[in-house]
Amino acid sequence: MALALLGLILTIGSVTLSMMSMHLLTLLQARGLDLAAAVALGALIGPSQVAARIVDMAAGRRFHPLWAMLSGVVLVAIGILLLWAGFPLVALALIAYGAGNGISSIVRGTVPLVLFGPARYAPLMGRLGLPILIGMAIAPTLGAVLIDKGGAALAFGVMAGASVLNVGLTIGLGWWCWNAAADRR
Repeated sequence: MALALLGLILTIGSVTLSMMSMHLLTLLQARGLDLAAAVALGALIGPSQVAARIVDMAAGRRFHPLWAMLSGVVLVAIGILLLWAGFPLVALALIAYGAGNGISSIVRGTVPLVLFGPARYAPLMGRLGLPILIGMAIAPTLGAVLIDKGGAALAFGVMAGASVLNVGLTIGLGWWCWNAAADRR
């Protein structure tokens, strides 16, 4: 159960990342920004990812990696929801989104290690990688179809829904792990 939930969480996060990465400039321009502003604001994502990774490395050792995973998916969801809602401070939304993806890139490796141990780590990462890569390959085309059929609002809406679903799935994974640990005691 935990492996299936983890695989779904990581796949949804990767699909969202791939879709946003491919179509960010188009989506921001559809929200009324000119190309130069869209590029400048999009450039905030990278430094936000790095800053979040630094914070996670400094403070993350004190917390279970599932807390980091939850913070990452929540930040991604906040960023996308703000963009979908037309929040006027696009920079803040993109910083939240970037920080969430920065944290998520770390927990993609740490959560499976903590949940399943080092002995099973390599084969499980291979099993987790297949749906992630398939989702990332499909996401740009899916994004293009969504933008073509319903514009930026539909694309942001689908990504927002997926991101909120990911928050719920991450809470479910934490609940399942907590209960499994309690049953072992």
